[in-house]
Amino acid sequence: MKVTVVGVERLEGVGKESKKAFAIGKVFATVKLETSHSEQGLTKGAMGTEYRVDPELVKRIEHLDFPVEAELTVEDVMRFGKRETKVLDVRPIGRAGAPVQALPKAA
Repeated sequence: MKVTVVGVERLEGVGKESKKAFAIGKVFATVKLETSHSEQGLTKGAMGTEYRVDPELVKRIEHLDFPVEAELTVEDVMRFGKRETKVLDVRPIGRAGAPVQALPKAA
């Protein structure tokens, strides 16, 4: 799935109260809206969304200047009774017409 990545977040540490280690990774992206017109209104353009990812995926791209075009490899999973899109890989493919250096595929 092709998206425009506009930012990332990576947090790692130990919880103050739980004393348990944690690692959180997020990719923030814009995704294209399907254009539709009706008597009630219209939809067009893009919207922002957030994907939870393995922090290691964030480490691979955090050095880039955002926004960048990227190809996401995803799968739908059930998490706490809700369907969620799980990102398996993030592959930068360009930025404003300029190619981005290719990265090795995630394991």
